[in-house]
Amino acid sequence: MKPLKCRQLLKHLSSYLDREIDPALCRHIESHIQGCRPCVAFISTLKKTVAVLKRQPAAAPPARLKQAWRRRLPS
Repeated sequence: MKPLKCRQLLKHLSSYLDREIDPALCRHIESHIQGCRPCVAFISTLKKTVAVLKRQPAAAPPARLKQAWRRRLPS
């Protein structure tokens, strides 16, 4: 496998962070990250963003919207 470029890494980043990636591709990503400070900074920022979002309470739709959905569903 050829060395990854930054744009190629971005295509696989979510799977990489979720640990849902082929081990060989994971090694290529980690090899790229070792030599690419911009990608390290981007991944760090993305991880922080995900952590902040996970701490947020789940949003619930307004009752009025729920009622409208229920009216549209078949009985």
